[in-house]
Amino acid sequence: MLTYIRNSLIFIVLVTLLTACGRLSDKEEQEYYQKAIPIGQDYFRKYYDAEVEFTEFYINVPISSTIVLKGHLKQYPITKVSLYYDFPSLEIKSESGPEDFIKKRKSEAEVNSQ
Repeated sequence: MLTYIRNSLIFIVLVTLLTACGRLSDKEEQEYYQKAIPIGQDYFRKYYDAEVEFTEFYINVPISSTIVLKGHLKQYPITKVSLYYDFPSLEIKSESGPEDFIKKRKSEAEVNSQ
């Protein structure tokens, strides 16, 4: 029984250390957030002809390599949208929002023909 308790404590300490060591500082998180905002705003302008205001973000490191920006359309504040980035490249992986809004996304051909 003592071995089981000792092994459990070691496991808990290791998991805590590994997850805490992979975390970004608040300053680093804010820097990534500030870099991601204009990328996201340009993305929504380009593919949806929409102005977006981002109001919150989550950086899921080390659990996953994702940054999530959440916000709303400036012209329709009740329309909530999110944008998912790969971390640390800030490459956009996907977006989410109301189905009728997301279906209006322009294709690459439409965007490149402008």
